[in-house]
Amino acid sequence: MTTYSVGELSQVVARAVSRALPDEIWVRGEIRDLNRAPSGHVYFSLVDGDSIDGPPALLPVTLFSSDKVAVNRVLQRSGAVRMTDGVEVRIRGRVAHYAARGTVQLRMTWIDTDYTLGRLAAERERLIRSLEQRGLLTKNRSLPMPLVPLHVGLVTSRGSAAEADFLDELRSSGYAWRVVSVDSRMQGRDSASDVVAALGILATRGVDAIALVRGGGAQTDLAAFDDEAIAVAVANTPVPVLAGIGHEIDMTVTDLVARSHKTPTACGAALVALVRSYLDGLDRLATAADRAAQRRLDTARSDLSSFTARLDRAAGTAAARSRYRLDALTSRSLRAGEGVLRRRREGLEQVAGRIARTGAVRLAAAVDSLDRMAVAMEGVAGRSLVSAQNHLNDLQHRIDLSDPDRLLARGWSITRSQDGTVITDPAEAAPGSRLRTTVAGGELASVVVEELKND
Repeated sequence: MTTYSVGELSQVVARAVSRALPDEIWVRGEIRDLNRAPSGHVYFSLVDGDSIDGPPALLPVTLFSSDKVAVNRVLQRSGAVRMTDGVEVRIRGRVAHYAARGTVQLRMTWIDTDYTLGRLAAERERLIRSLEQRGLLTKNRSLPMPLVPLHVGLVTSRGSAAEADFLDELRSSGYAWRVVSVDSRMQGRDSASDVVAALGILATRGVDAIALVRGGGAQTDLAAFDDEAIAVAVANTPVPVLAGIGHEIDMTVTDLVARSHKTPTACGAALVALVRSYLDGLDRLATAADRAAQRRLDTARSDLSSFTARLDRAAGTAAARSRYRLDALTSRSLRAGEGVLRRRREGLEQVAGRIARTGAVRLAAAVDSLDRMAVAMEGVAGRSLVSAQNHLNDLQHRIDLSDPDRLLARGWSITRSQDGTVITDPAEAAPGSRLRTTVAGGELASVVVEELKND
């Protein structure tokens, strides 16, 4: 049996590999442990993500700086693929044995960006269908949004431009925001687990809503937000989640599950708009209430003026009727006195004739009797006139007492509710009711504090 030195064995292996794979080949797998060396070379491993039994197969890959120029040109042309951990790629290169390390490795020379984008698109479509079938696609978006979401949770990479853009939008609004921020990796293999953990933490902090924001990048940079774990976590979060991921043209599965906004700045602006809309509504209600109160006040003043005018007319009518009755009574009294006097005089003349026949003595007696009767009749007429005058004075006094202006001047007042109803019982004005009170000098506004019961 032949004994080989290490160098000899390495040469045998190298020749065997070269004979087995003499030309460049295509290999697909998931990038792991990518390292960009200062020399310009790029080193990473390709892992077989489809492996089920045992540890995944691993192939070391080297992209030399001389080949990187062409590869970068392809990546830039696609504008959507970036080589980073967790991205599944299809690459071309030559397999060789690296004696210094005793490993077989692939020297990369090209990349198929369409393969990566196709895989991402296919996986995205599969996940969207799965979420829809499980009722998770609209679950979080169907949660009611608080009217004033001032207590906000924030999931982002601390110190990133996305964090600064989002927070600047909130600060510039001038509202009293409270933001609870949880730092999370937003790219790479562990980003999905970081985001899921951050959502779980904020869900227990009593926030009104959670903002999940990240700046733009290549489509592969945003691949974490097409991850099923993040999509399910967002769907099951018990408070509304707002997503501001990437640029305006970017759309991830997370955008579909959450309330999507084009950028981190737009996400912050959406929260500001909600608060501003609520405050504008309050302003409109306050204006409407002021106008309604003014209309009620104008109505109350008009009702008071009408009531005062009716009282004045009623008082004038009563006085006129009293004066008319007094005049009629006086006229009747005078006519009655004159009639009696006339009849008495006629009777006197008849008696005088008889007296003349009977003698001067009886005539003198009759004349004396007549004079006494005349005096008596005049006294009756005078007393009737005085009585009528007293009655008129009493009516005038009562009218004066019922004059509203006099009642108000004496300290009386009229109290009405907001709808103009006169308050006659304390039970008609509950605590907190607004009242208007009319006094001699004008009106007073008041609010009922409590009802004082009579002992």
